[in-house]
Amino acid sequence: MRAGKQANYSYKFKLYPTKEQKQFLKRAVGSVRFVYNYMLARAKEEYQKEGKKWNVYEYKKLLPLLKEEYPFLKESPSQSLQEAVFNLDKAFKNFFAGRSDFPAFKKKEHGGSFYLPPGFKIERINQKWGLLWLPKLKEPIKVRLHRDIEGDIAAINVRLTPAGSFYLTVRVYKEIQKLKPVDRICAIDVGLKHFATICYSDGYSEKVENPKYLVKTEKRVAKEQRKLSRKQKGSKNYEKQRLKVAKLHEKVKNQREDFLHKLSRRIVSENQAIVLEDLNVKSLFSGNLSRHIQDSSWRKFFEYLSYKALWYGRDLIFADRFYPSSKTCHVCGYKNQELKLSDREWVCPVCGTRHDRDINAGKNLLLYGFAHLTSGRVGPTRAYACGGAKGSVEAGSSCREAGSSSFQ
Repeated sequence: MRAGKQANYSYKFKLYPTKEQKQFLKRAVGSVRFVYNYMLARAKEEYQKEGKKWNVYEYKKLLPLLKEEYPFLKESPSQSLQEAVFNLDKAFKNFFAGRSDFPAFKKKEHGGSFYLPPGFKIERINQKWGLLWLPKLKEPIKVRLHRDIEGDIAAINVRLTPAGSFYLTVRVYKEIQKLKPVDRICAIDVGLKHFATICYSDGYSEKVENPKYLVKTEKRVAKEQRKLSRKQKGSKNYEKQRLKVAKLHEKVKNQREDFLHKLSRRIVSENQAIVLEDLNVKSLFSGNLSRHIQDSSWRKFFEYLSYKALWYGRDLIFADRFYPSSKTCHVCGYKNQELKLSDREWVCPVCGTRHDRDINAGKNLLLYGFAHLTSGRVGPTRAYACGGAKGSVEAGSSCREAGSSSFQ
């Protein structure tokens, strides 16, 4: 194995608290939410009345006074309440930097979380189970420890999901061992009918089916949602039905993340370099296919590939989003300007090659990657090697010359 690097790594485990422990965890989550909303409301009011600007350290000093005014806050770990103020500070910074909207109040039905620095204890009791000891909690909470925790533990985060489940996230600093170099690169063209079309430098191509988890359960979700709309808000029946709907969404989310993690890890393990299109995914949400695009989670897939490639010593190459990978013949370079989105196959009028739209796009992206790597630029990047090529037959010719003919 090659030398590794220190990285911020997280482990996620499911908690199985007793009824009393659930109440403690819910109070802790509620206290964090209360502090966040109180500080946000006060900051808005003071700015409107006095023009006072946000200062995280001044508002943090209010916590002791807040505990005296609201004694229930004393039942929760003090570090969690301090972290709520720092989270609000991050939200303000993101807003002022133009990265997000103005901070919004947190809602109880959305769940929540609380943070704890070292001061807790995680103990394994057998091959499957462990115990989590928290400050101000007498009895430990059962944890499903499906894997060992490696590295130096920095902090933990306990999250309550909208479906009522509790999850433990353990943040550690650990040495990530880089993978052995392999003599293969791949290019990925994402889509809706197939989640991804992957072309490899050894000539092999594959189409990964789109699992469409949300689409497959949307009828059941709609049925349960209609039941929820008929319940009286705030009643026990409403809360029971809300949990049913939330559990359906949580299952879809877990299935999707499991699929994306496994696929991204396989791709990173088997390839030395990965070529992707630099898609503006956010701009696609406004169209008729927005629901299917959101279900595919391309952006999250790209994020998983990005950090795993960085960890394990792989090269990630983003092609220019205007690079005509689908319209260009990967054999001769002819550009089909009349190609429509509905055209899944087309025949090149110059060389006579019949193209599958997605595989042709993948092979053009592969040529793009060859040109990028032979130019001497490596590492996760968004450099555009061939995106500016123009003309009908000449487009992408520099990419083809740098690549291999093994997949033609």
